[in-house]
Amino acid sequence: VLTPVGEFEVRALLDNQELDSSGSSGAIYWEGLSDLLDGGGQPVGRGYLEMTGYAKPLRL
Repeated sequence: VLTPVGEFEVRALLDNQELDSSGSSGAIYWEGLSDLLDGGGQPVGRGYLEMTGYAKPLRL
């Protein structure tokens, strides 16, 4: 991802952190531990990321 202060990559620390609840709530979402890497691939941070709406629009 290119930002005003540089290029960064978010990388999941564990595989299979996507949750598919499309059979009940209709949502497909991803949540989990992630590293933030700078443009040279060096770690600059660690966090917890949650994403929704990337597979299809989330209807509330």
